[in-house]
Amino acid sequence: MPEAKEYYKMLTPEFKYPRVFCSEEEIMMAKTIREFTEKEIMPKRHDLEGGWHRNEELALSTLYELYSKAVKLGLTTSNLPLDYGGGGLSPIVRSMINEELSRGDIGFATLIGKIHWIVSIMLAAKRDDLLKEFSPKLVSGEPWIACVAITEPAGGANLEDASLGFKTIRTIVKEDGGDYVINGHKIWPGPGGPAEHFLATKILKGHLGYWTVATFDPNKGREGVTVVYVPPDAKGLSFSTPYKKMGFSWTEENVEIFYDNVRIPKKYRIDTKPGEGADIVEGYIIGLGRLAGSARLVGLSEAALEIVLEFTSNRMIAGKPERERSLFASLIAEMFRGIDIARQYYLSVTWQVMHPELYGAPHSKEMFARFCAARSFAGDVAQFVTNTGMELMGSYGYSYDFHLEKYMRDYKIVKMWLGGAQRDRLDIAQGLYGPFKWAGDT
Repeated sequence: MPEAKEYYKMLTPEFKYPRVFCSEEEIMMAKTIREFTEKEIMPKRHDLEGGWHRNEELALSTLYELYSKAVKLGLTTSNLPLDYGGGGLSPIVRSMINEELSRGDIGFATLIGKIHWIVSIMLAAKRDDLLKEFSPKLVSGEPWIACVAITEPAGGANLEDASLGFKTIRTIVKEDGGDYVINGHKIWPGPGGPAEHFLATKILKGHLGYWTVATFDPNKGREGVTVVYVPPDAKGLSFSTPYKKMGFSWTEENVEIFYDNVRIPKKYRIDTKPGEGADIVEGYIIGLGRLAGSARLVGLSEAALEIVLEFTSNRMIAGKPERERSLFASLIAEMFRGIDIARQYYLSVTWQVMHPELYGAPHSKEMFARFCAARSFAGDVAQFVTNTGMELMGSYGYSYDFHLEKYMRDYKIVKMWLGGAQRDRLDIAQGLYGPFKWAGDT
């Protein structure tokens, strides 16, 4: 990677990741990930969407080739313990992976993060048996992908609403002899689809399957919640075609999943006792998912700022570069200020995750509130940076070739998923003085 220009020094890993949260070794890892992003992802940002005409073959072959390289670099297994052949690295490194890859493409970072997600779910449940089952594929150096299925058609973010106590879940698990049988309907999970779809490019090794949020009985609320693993080719599993969206065109193939008497062995229930499933969903699926989103939004915002810095250094206004005019300089300063504050906060919260004896478990209402604060603030920053950056660049920012318009399209869903910006704020309040119920709720 070319040496950073002096006035971009504040955007390099050595200067943006504070040693109070990060070790020198971790910062060196961030530099390696940044170099991978610069060399491999940045030149192919348009190809990841299939070019201007959204060519599926180009998009998926580019995505899976990059994913395969990232797997070989060890990015997918950073949080898998050393005992299983993984990196055994800290949550700080997981956050760095999310931020640095998102400078190139936030959808690509999200695909990498799906493996982090499923590993954290199994670690939270202390399921050494399942980690032993899946780790050979994860550490093989071959590219496997995975999916976590959460949202349901009725109510959208109702599942993430703590005041509803998981009573809205309609994906039902029933015991039947030595198996569980699942019936229900999930919407928006990705990447999802028929198992053979992910083998079409002959690059991916395959799809690992679906870690699915369900319930034994909606009336039991928290006590009924469970997380089950469903193999990708399970009988009774079917899918809609992927949704067409304004961003994440192919990096996140979002589908509807239909569970029609899907039978799985009992060992594929991830949680092992009543109440544990709810803790995993709140703390490790929703909570840590929001924290990961905050790091990705910061990375996306930094990339947008870099585009603006380059453009405004060459755009002349009355004989001076645009960024040397006070109005525009102050706006650029506001962009950086928001990015850096968002980063320092998500790193602080990540450090607190590493010290549950001091700050509480991830599913505690106080830590959950901090996850929400990190994601909501980073989302507001991404909105400001992409919008202001486009205004500073004018029609160039609005055009396809300069990439900024894609960052603007992509940030929005990361701000909205796992409950959304308004849900974040309600959950912050619940951390302070909750829980509270909706009017009329019993």
